[in-house]
Amino acid sequence: MKKINILLTVIMILSVLIGNIAFAAEPIKVYVDNSRLDMEVMPQIQNGRTLVPLRAIFEALGAKLNWDPGTRTVTGTKDGTVVTLTIDSKIAYINGSAKELDAPAVIVSGRTMVPARFIAESLGAQVGWDSNSKTVLVNSDINEIMLYKIVRIIDGDTLVASKNGAEETVRLIGVDTPEIFVNGQQVNDPQAVAALEYAKAALTGRYAELELDIEERDQYGRLLAYIWLDGIMLNKVLLENGIASVATYPPNVKYLEEFTALESIAKEKKIGIWGNPLPQPSEPVSNLFVIDKTKALSGPIGDPETAQYKGSIKSDKYHKLYYTHPGQISEENLIYFESLDHAIMNGYKPCGYCF
Repeated sequence: MKKINILLTVIMILSVLIGNIAFAAEPIKVYVDNSRLDMEVMPQIQNGRTLVPLRAIFEALGAKLNWDPGTRTVTGTKDGTVVTLTIDSKIAYINGSAKELDAPAVIVSGRTMVPARFIAESLGAQVGWDSNSKTVLVNSDINEIMLYKIVRIIDGDTLVASKNGAEETVRLIGVDTPEIFVNGQQVNDPQAVAALEYAKAALTGRYAELELDIEERDQYGRLLAYIWLDGIMLNKVLLENGIASVATYPPNVKYLEEFTALESIAKEKKIGIWGNPLPQPSEPVSNLFVIDKTKALSGPIGDPETAQYKGSIKSDKYHKLYYTHPGQISEENLIYFESLDHAIMNGYKPCGYCF
């Protein structure tokens, strides 16, 4: 009964947190010259065509626009090129020459929306579409944009993200969520479970932007980043809702003042970790282990089905699960780690090949 009450408490906390700060469904993003545009009206797909806001993109490309409400006509000019189109018409004019659009221009929430491909036809820009991340690329290269898919969550402030098939372990800058284990000992903290489950619900499977600071990696090889989802920074969300505390280390102090202010508000409201502590569960939340290398050990040790990293009993390096470099680990020396922190807890360091 005690375990059930604890589980219900954690679920109630998550329901409140996620209900208050849930992120919207994956939106269509637009990048111009590798910078993401902030738009009052988001791009949308109609009849199989991706429509984008004309003004936002044209102005980002340096064009000037004029709107004639009488004829419902938009005119854009840049470097001697004049582009004219009329709402609900599939014919546009570029320096007087007619061009047929894939779909007519329409007005959505007071903004003129046109097919993305029209940008290329009118101003000579290069336009691409990344279907995986639902991203419109105008003069942009998806490989140059810090846009990652969140693959899995290690804990409330650490995750694994993927880009072009390569995975990175990412540690959020400036925040610290309650740990499930500290100094090699398990800490049975429902707040840590709540932080982990919140991160899973908000992030898993989503595409997020990673903003770096001065120092890109920590001593463990983890990428250090601010995580942005739909224009909202996750680091800030965790602080203002009492899911995390401030833990900023120079030189990565870009948002220190904002982080400190958000933490102070959460403390005043006594929410999350700043409120009354939750009851402690009577059993460990996970089955982590610490090996003793002074004793004769034989592998495999750990669970390969739930592991995120592996290593050798004979070394002090941890590897990604698909490690296939020369010197492949023999089965009797295999050890599997549940998370990056689990590997570090056992005294392991990142492999030079994998990271």
